[in-house]
Order: sequence, then C-alpha cells, then structure tokens
Amino acid sequence: MPSDLLARRDFLCSSAAATALARPAYSANDRISLAFIGTGVMGSENLGAAMAQSGVEVKALCDVYQPNLERAVARANRGGQQPKAVSDFREILADKSIDAICISTPDHWHPYITVEACKAGKDVYVEKPACVAVDEGAVMVQAARKYNRVVQAGTWQRSGAHFQKACEMVRNGELGKVTFVRAWIYSNQPAKGIGAPQDGSVPAGLDWNLWLGPAPVRQFNPNRFGVYPNAYSYFRFFWDYAGGQLTDSGIHMLDIVQMALGDAMPRGVASQGGKYWFQDDTETPDTMIATFEYPNVLGSWEHRSNNTELGTSRLMGINFHGDRGTLYVDRTLMRVTPEKGSDLQPFEMKRVADPHPLHWANFLDCVRTRKRPNSDIETCVRSSITSILGNLSLRARMRLDWDEQRKTVEQDAARPLLHREYRAPWKLEA
Repeated sequence: MPSDLLARRDFLCSSAAATALARPAYSANDRISLAFIGTGVMGSENLGAAMAQSGVEVKALCDVYQPNLERAVARANRGGQQPKAVSDFREILADKSIDAICISTPDHWHPYITVEACKAGKDVYVEKPACVAVDEGAVMVQAARKYNRVVQAGTWQRSGAHFQKACEMVRNGELGKVTFVRAWIYSNQPAKGIGAPQDGSVPAGLDWNLWLGPAPVRQFNPNRFGVYPNAYSYFRFFWDYAGGQLTDSGIHMLDIVQMALGDAMPRGVASQGGKYWFQDDTETPDTMIATFEYPNVLGSWEHRSNNTELGTSRLMGINFHGDRGTLYVDRTLMRVTPEKGSDLQPFEMKRVADPHPLHWANFLDCVRTRKRPNSDIETCVRSSITSILGNLSLRARMRLDWDEQRKTVEQDAARPLLHREYRAPWKLEA
C-alpha cells in the first residue's frame, strides 16, 4: 500500500477510535449499521442470521470475489436491504457510518481485520478460529480491550441452551469427577479428495493479491482459493491460511470442552496423525488424534476421513466421562447416561432453537449494552490456541507444554512456530 494511503488509513482509524471510546451505549431503539467482509458460504449464513434480527441495517457488503459479492447483494435485496458493494475491506473500515462488522474471510485474515476494525471504532463479529498463529491472539484481545470494542467470535455453540446446560452439569459436579473428555468428527469421503489441480490464471472478478493479503505470495491455485459450487471452501486445508479439521470443526468441540472446564487451558498437548487417506494436494492431516492435559482432566480430539461406522455413531460430538455417568452432547441434543449403580438419573435435552441466530442476537444486544458477549474474543482466542497447539505438536513431532503466565510453550525449539510473518505492507499491531 502506498505510504500516503497508509498514513490516511492510520489517521482515519485513530480518529474513529477516539470517537468510539467516547460514544455512549446505544438505546434499545437504535438501528445498528452492519457491514459484512467476506460473503462466501459462512458469510452468507451470517448475513441471513443478522437480517433475521430486528433493528439492523445492512450498510455494506465486501468480497474480493465478484460472484460472491453479487450473490450476497441479491440476498440482502431480497431481505429488503440496499447495501453498497465494495471489494476492499479498507473502505468499510473508513466508513464512519458503520457501527459493526462481520468478518467471514479465510482464517488468515481474521486477526488483521479484527484489530484494524477495533482501531476504527467498530464492534466485531469474527468467525472462528480467531487466529492462525498463537501470537496473533494476544494482539486481538489487546485491541478489543484498548479500544473498548465488543468482539464476538463465531463459536456460536456457546449460545445454545443445551450446550449451556451440558457445561453447567459438568461444572456443578453432577457427573461426579470427570477425568476424561473425548471429542471427534468423522467422515467417509473418496480417497481422491479434492484432487491436485495445476496452478493457473486468476479467474475473472477475483483480486488474488488481496485474497492472499498477509499470507506468502503464491500463484493462483483453484484448491488454495477453494471456491467451488456446492462445496465448503478448501482454503482451510492449507497451512498458509488455516489449520484443517482441528481448527475448523475441532475448535467448536474443544471450545465447549473448555467452557465446561471453566475456560481452562491445557497444560500439555501431544498429537499424532497425518495424510493417511486423501490422495490430493491438501496439507493438513486427514487422520489425527490430539490429547490435551487439563488440570485433573485428560481431553482428546480425533478425526478420520474414510469411516463413519455405517453412520451408526454421531459424526461430531463430545463425551464427558465422570464416575457417576457420561454426558454426550452434539448440535442436536444432550444426553446423560448413568454409570451402573449410580444414583444419577438419565436425562436428555434436545435443541429447541438454532444457536446461530441466538448468537447474533446476543452480539447485537452487547453492541447496545456494551456487555461482554457469549463468545468474547478472549475465550475464542484460548480455544483457538488450544487447537493450534494440537497442530503444532503434530508438525513439530513433540509434546508441547503451555505456560499460561507467559502465553508461550516451554519448548524453545517450538517457539518460532507460535509466530507468523506478515507479508508487507500488512502489519499486526493493536
């Protein structure tokens, strides 16, 4: 970015932040002006959830890929909204009429845009994982606190009543002493995976350089971009942009594990796995077991890609194992099964309402009241770091011990892995 634009942006952000710090809380009748940065699959879902709420105005939509942007504009128009459409998120941050933004970009953009939005005086709803590298998380929390911003992360299960009930039962000791927690996701997919297409020319309507942003320069590749019809974006399976199944699905499950354990961080992490099934160009493991040593509780995460036990088992869930019984929870229900001879009573609670719109309702309420949201950025950063450490243990082929006071690992050889270099001119600073 040219120096004059950088200076102009810094001025706008500092001025907006100063204004925001002095801004009083919204009244109950105030309309909240929203902008959405990233309008692919998850961005569109967030747009729909937000438009279902009262008292919101979709002021702007932003995407570096024109087809995504056009679909989002059409969806907003059908909902009675008339947003402006832009391709560069910096236009959104400079617009003082926008109160809050939603970030549904590829993961490697989450930290930078969140921090810059806080500087610009805007509240933030950012998708999970919060960060791709451990060190980025602390900067995000620092920015949220420094600029007095409401930052809700997309770990929306925390707004689900049956997830809240499950965590309450674990914390209250209703299962007795819980010593082991197991979380997982299974799938059965063709071994060819997503293939290995050659690098090629950038498709029309895509700003590939801005899509890459702080990530290393790469020639365009269809799989790295990962936008295919009827498919969830594949960027998440390349280390430059994300962390595979563990930071995509695993973070949802581990976030609930940590919520149930009082948002504790693991003291130690050890992982094994690799590419045992897919014959494609993805980089992240398709088969993996990660163990997390919490105070007095051992947790595990596992995923596999070629077996679902004939669909007889739940495909993604958590088991909390206590001496009085086992609590199973997934996105549809929570079930308690007593141990033999226990006085614990069987219990089941099904999902009544979709937590995703509830999560947006919570975010908008906190924008108005300035309360901390259900998935405050600090809790999501902690869950993100736990997931990232699972990947780093696998990649470094060593156990990692987390130092909660210093927010680093004890193994000197692994510490460089906690940091991610940003490509110029991008720089992460609170």
